[in-house]
Amino acid sequence: PKTAGLGVFFVNTQVQPTQTIYIKAYMTGVESVLMAEAAALALAAAVNDRLNFNNTTFLSDCQNVVQFINAADQSTPLEWRILPFTQLFLNLTTNRRSGLYKINRSLNTTADSLAKQAYNIAQSSQPSYEPVCLHSAHVNHCPTLDALLSVSLHSVCIIAAKCC
Repeated sequence: PKTAGLGVFFVNTQVQPTQTIYIKAYMTGVESVLMAEAAALALAAAVNDRLNFNNTTFLSDCQNVVQFINAADQSTPLEWRILPFTQLFLNLTTNRRSGLYKINRSLNTTADSLAKQAYNIAQSSQPSYEPVCLHSAHVNHCPTLDALLSVSLHSVCIIAAKCC
């Protein structure tokens, strides 16, 4: 088992000005790339749920995980260790009218960069949570960063979040 960096990137166009959220996290006990991808999607779904976002479009560059989650039958996963994460994703997104789509890896550079940065931070130190809010509508209080404090996912630790 290894450590993996996870990156999540949201663009919320339902508020003005548009809000962007960058999240760096790491996960311990990772057995495969599929497991890390499924965990990143579960983390994104958990954040989405805490922020009470609806009609969210989730994007991933991992075709295998996207196909599995979108399949009519999830009883035979590509790898059994991804099942808790894919089930959590489904549980948190089904009633929110969300969709999951596969995108080309070249279009996923922001999430990939966040994951690489998170991995490097997790390898080099004992990371602690570093929240930053620069959103102009959040002068005295950031509901986004507050919501992230209540996100809990087995073996996943959020180490940085930026709301702008």
